[in-house]
Amino acid sequence: MKRLFVAVFLSCLLAIAAAAQDAKVENGSINGAAFRIELPAAGVKGLVMYCHGYQVVGTPNNFENARAQALRKEFLSRGFAFAESAYSTQGWAVKEAVEDTEALRRYFVSKHGKPNETIVLGHSMGGAISIATIEKYPEVYDGALPMCGPLNVILNGFQERIFDMLVTFDFLFPNVVGSLTQLPQTAKLDQAKAKAAIETAPDKATMFAKHYSLGSAAELPGVLAFWFEIVRELQFRAGGNAFDNRNTIYDGFDDDVALNRGVKRYAADAKAREYLRQHYSPTGKIADPVLTIHTTYDQLIPGRFVSQYDEFARVAGTQDLFVAKFVVAKGHCNFTAPQTGAAFDELLAWIRDKKRPAAGEIK
Repeated sequence: MKRLFVAVFLSCLLAIAAAAQDAKVENGSINGAAFRIELPAAGVKGLVMYCHGYQVVGTPNNFENARAQALRKEFLSRGFAFAESAYSTQGWAVKEAVEDTEALRRYFVSKHGKPNETIVLGHSMGGAISIATIEKYPEVYDGALPMCGPLNVILNGFQERIFDMLVTFDFLFPNVVGSLTQLPQTAKLDQAKAKAAIETAPDKATMFAKHYSLGSAAELPGVLAFWFEIVRELQFRAGGNAFDNRNTIYDGFDDDVALNRGVKRYAADAKAREYLRQHYSPTGKIADPVLTIHTTYDQLIPGRFVSQYDEFARVAGTQDLFVAKFVVAKGHCNFTAPQTGAAFDELLAWIRDKKRPAAGEIK
């Protein structure tokens, strides 16, 4: 009987502990945007507002993947609550993400009180959202950690990296990309077809990959398919084609004359172009420390797209509030959780002790 009592007692203790553990996580929805909040066991010292990256329309949101769990631990172990919105829409949802993240922050403050420090951070598109957020709401944030995201004028960066890559590939390897206007909602780029086209002209494919700073031609099918999806989704979101290459003189290919004569030319829809300009064109007008990190090789976002924010900050007179550092690694957002934690520590030291991080590598 005594053993049974002890077993029941221990079982109850475990249940209470599990319930307490569960109580530290809150899931809900605000204005159609699902959210997840996790509180550190030892009490809340600060708050991290996390902005996730581009999510293909129709894919389910997953707060519980292993990488996300490892990332959250870095902040929870430092006494920071972690709050993330899934956004009310998918795709290039910068507008909605900024609004949904702010709505979640306000909800957190109303329920848990104002934290000592609030940091906004995110990966990929979430990096651009982090910049847009801290530029719009400087009074509520103490700093930002945008990671592996395009911090340049999105209209220009997408034109160069996404649209131009697709139209030049379309000229060099016909019958793979096709027209880039009036795309149906179900349109996708056939990666198998792209791979087959590349295999018929490997030297040309190598030249093309090198032109766009890709490690190898083998990366092209996946990258091009992702770019095609962004162009397609943006046309529905923005109400037309946002890109215009009529004034573009292409160079650096194996036959620039033939390419410029034969490449398809597109006119932008004014409404769509303005939508992308609004979401988002950085201003450099920041009032808080911003530390960004990027890998030394990223097949999607070139390093210059990150460090270009330095130009906006220079013009705005805020250059001393911006630092760009790098991680020696290959791949988009390929940082380890400890590397992210190390960058976060440097940002905290900058916020708390006015110790501006030195340029260079995060190890």
